[in-house]
Amino acid sequence: MQAGGPLFKPFRALGYITDDVPFAVQRRGKEAYVTVSVGRTWQIYNTAKLTLVMVGPQLSRAVTALAVKGDLTFAATGAAIEECRRAHKSGEYRGHSAPVVQMLVLGDTLLSLGADARLLVWRIGSYDEPEAVVEFEAGFVPTCFAHPDTYLNKVVVGAADGRLQLWNYSTCALLHTFGGWGSAVRVIAPSPALDVVGVGLADGRAVLANLRYDAELAAFQCAAGAGAGAAAERFAASERAPMAGGSAVTALSFRTGPGLPLMAAGGGSGVVTVWNLEERRLHAVLPDAHDARLLALHFFPGEPLLMSSAADNAVKQWVFDGHDAVPRLLRFRSGHAAPPSVVAHYAEGLRLLSAGADRAFRVFSTIQDQQSRELSQRHTARRAKRARVREEEVKLPRIVALAAAQARERDWANVLTAHEGDGTAYTWRLANFALGEARLAPPPDQLAGAPLAPATAVAVSPCGNFGVVGSAAGRVDRYNMQSGGHRGAYTRRAAPGPAGAAAAVDAPQRAPAHDGAVVGAAVDGANRLLVTLGAVDGALRVWDFKRQALLSEVAVGGGATHLALHPGSGLAAVACSDAVVRLYDVEAGRLVRRFTGHRDRITSLAISSDCRWLLSASLDSTVRVWDVPAGVCLQAMALGAPVTCLSLSPGRDLLATTHANRRGVFLWSNQLMFGEAGAVALNAPEPLPVGLPSVATGTRHDGERGVSMTVDGGDEPLSDSGEFYGAGGSSSEEEDAGAEGGGGPRGKARGAADVDMADAAAGVPAVYERTDTASGGAPAPLAPQLVTLSLLPRAQWETLLHLDAIKARSKPIQPPKKPEAAPFFLPTVPGLEGNPVFDTAAAAVADAAAAPEAPKANGTAGTLAGWGEGSASGSEGEDGGGSEGGSGSDEEGGGHGGGDGKRAAVVRAAPGSRVVRSKPTAADAPVGSFLRLLRSCGAAGDFAPFIALVRSLSPAALDRELRGMVLLEGCAAREVDDVAALLAALEAEIGGARNYEFAQALLQHVLAIHGDALISHAQLAGAAERMQRALKASWRRLDDLLQGARCVVDFLANARG
Repeated sequence: MQAGGPLFKPFRALGYITDDVPFAVQRRGKEAYVTVSVGRTWQIYNTAKLTLVMVGPQLSRAVTALAVKGDLTFAATGAAIEECRRAHKSGEYRGHSAPVVQMLVLGDTLLSLGADARLLVWRIGSYDEPEAVVEFEAGFVPTCFAHPDTYLNKVVVGAADGRLQLWNYSTCALLHTFGGWGSAVRVIAPSPALDVVGVGLADGRAVLANLRYDAELAAFQCAAGAGAGAAAERFAASERAPMAGGSAVTALSFRTGPGLPLMAAGGGSGVVTVWNLEERRLHAVLPDAHDARLLALHFFPGEPLLMSSAADNAVKQWVFDGHDAVPRLLRFRSGHAAPPSVVAHYAEGLRLLSAGADRAFRVFSTIQDQQSRELSQRHTARRAKRARVREEEVKLPRIVALAAAQARERDWANVLTAHEGDGTAYTWRLANFALGEARLAPPPDQLAGAPLAPATAVAVSPCGNFGVVGSAAGRVDRYNMQSGGHRGAYTRRAAPGPAGAAAAVDAPQRAPAHDGAVVGAAVDGANRLLVTLGAVDGALRVWDFKRQALLSEVAVGGGATHLALHPGSGLAAVACSDAVVRLYDVEAGRLVRRFTGHRDRITSLAISSDCRWLLSASLDSTVRVWDVPAGVCLQAMALGAPVTCLSLSPGRDLLATTHANRRGVFLWSNQLMFGEAGAVALNAPEPLPVGLPSVATGTRHDGERGVSMTVDGGDEPLSDSGEFYGAGGSSSEEEDAGAEGGGGPRGKARGAADVDMADAAAGVPAVYERTDTASGGAPAPLAPQLVTLSLLPRAQWETLLHLDAIKARSKPIQPPKKPEAAPFFLPTVPGLEGNPVFDTAAAAVADAAAAPEAPKANGTAGTLAGWGEGSASGSEGEDGGGSEGGSGSDEEGGGHGGGDGKRAAVVRAAPGSRVVRSKPTAADAPVGSFLRLLRSCGAAGDFAPFIALVRSLSPAALDRELRGMVLLEGCAAREVDDVAALLAALEAEIGGARNYEFAQALLQHVLAIHGDALISHAQLAGAAERMQRALKASWRRLDDLLQGARCVVDFLANARG
């Protein structure tokens, strides 16, 4: 294990909506929520707008099944079922010996069906062992199950041979075996009709079965949609139903409430078929509902709304409106259906442009997930319907190169793309999220009869007026981005022909920009130079952008693959097939740096905005960060999956990558900007293994690690009563692992686990572990003695400075009214923690006085009625002899034990006896958590836990604690030591330049309260002098820096050229 962490830490994965696991839906109050799985975690969407509201923790393995109940989410990970309370793991159920394939929650019971042919019945919260185990007979291989409505404690189980069995899971009794249909049962769905269920079969049929009479009511052929796609549009609705064959039916759902009785079915073709059960015919077909296998369908109760999900990374909602209830797409959330291969930061890095093999061009927001969307390719659904083909077939081919400029975003198209095998480059209006009007291709007279070669490289000038397109034939053409007009080609003087050859024409021959495919094109920041790179001729050529004349060229060698140009400095990075990155000064035409280290073909290059870093990715699954001025490798990170493209934001804060066989866009945070000083392993000899980011961020909130829901619109899930119950995964309250009862060893062990979702990898696990904050809760300084702010709300520390004025302003006009007396059976006394403390000793005295004389037994005196022998707390044997009552001051309890801190002894009371309380001593003085922590930290010499407590207190609570430490005349030496320890804590914070503004405000408030004590006590006066020296030294360092900066600014402001 290497010391230090990665330069770029996993932050978040974008574009993951759902995977190949059926979703789970539940209604909470007036809102409905859908839970979907994403790899090794899950996430929850509000179905009203499909906005993300919560992301779960990283689990041990990929999720295979889901179930939900209130705040609990059950995720099957292989043979185990992991229970999560909101965004934290709270328990684990283990009983299966094979992966779990389906789960169902019925009341307080969890049912799980495994590939080991067993149905386990769990009591929710009891993690030790299942309540019941249903064992199936030999030859009956269960595939799915469902709970028919009104069938108490019963489930119907489908098998691979087409049979159904009805079981009572509470008694593990087989009630009936149905004949079956000779084809494997893939899905069972209860219907609104009593005793009727829908059964989806592997041969494409959907069957309505009556369980009471073991009868088949109806069978619909080709319910999975095979043959019901574009080809079926030629047939009338009455002619489609008899069409047989097709893939397996994998999803079924029934419409409830008013309107037509409908059943929706789907299968492996991605087609959704809707059947009219009243007329027993096909009602509608959604041929392009999804691009992959249907996973789940769900009709919302009483609403004409159908929700579907498939393995194409999309969740869609369809509304059945109008008299004929024809479905139409209402809303959807989708990501890339195939791995993206191109990614680029746009503008200031708040948005990402990505494209992949699914032919989709998408924009992702790094701030708000709901702003991510796919760019329209103009009426693809309509054109596909006319051509009777799938919508994917009418989309543009896969994007192989893209370029964008923000300058003219609101005026005309500002994004340019090149597509695989297409000789035309396409413009896009990012402001409208749609394809632009202009299509860029050279005029026919420019081609001289040659075929149009595919476009391979594109560039957009920084001014946004021009687009440059390079082709596989070596042509480089310039176009106007507004009109799409051709504005000339970049050509060079042709090489001289063989000796003695006659010239074909009198004019000098012109050759295209390169002899082979153009793999890179870039324009400098001033629109002066155009740099192009040829793959075959291995030439890096520099052109005058305006005159279209060749200025210089550099031979980089054959097999050039990628080009990256820094627009300000004129440095161009070139990657070749020899896995070497070369850096050239394009104006001087010379090689300035050469970087070696990759072991496989380089797939992408990026240069930071300040030109100090060069990033390269390779098929060896590594990303290397090169220091350009020093010419060394800062760090190599092994990411576990080959990187296909990378992009560094202009602020260098976020790195975006795409990977082979990964459908997401992964974000990485720069730890030199956000991490701890010295926590990055620089100049490491070997690549540092780093896991891929998950869909959740690494944001901490009140000591928890969860997802920051501010990136998704801030929608909050509802409790069962319809009230908001938190900020979507960033709960500020601590969850009790044993709140559900049971609390077996497995549940207790996992209930308190905090999972860092950013560090938990989707690929290779990370080998480092560290935090971004100091143990005191404040951000750690990036360098020693560097002034670091507390990042607390400004009102929290400013209130301390004006607390007296705030109290005077908030003083009530009328005196407070005396509260009504508490009930006689709840005697309370003042406590130290602000919580009510019940006076158990007073209650014991009252009970003893009111109790009648108890009869003596076996010659012994009677005991206090209701208490028995021993201490007044009723905990016999708790302290051995029982001579000291449990209501006394306890060092661990912080003054909670007794109401007034006095020790009370209750002995065996004879009739007429009374309870006697001893007088308090100095040692018995109650001590709160504030003083206890201050004393323990002072003894250990580390005040970080105490500062963390101080940061968490409100200004009023902190003022109350500080005033409780006021030294009165004749105070004990221990109290003076407490004030001295407080000054030592402030001295440590100010001397270390941590929590700078908060420590200054706190010091001023402490001096205002304890100023007189500092003068009258010699011990405190010495501590104050040390504090003054630390304060002056800290301010001197900061003041010197400020004065230096001020001098430079004044000099530059007054300088004259």
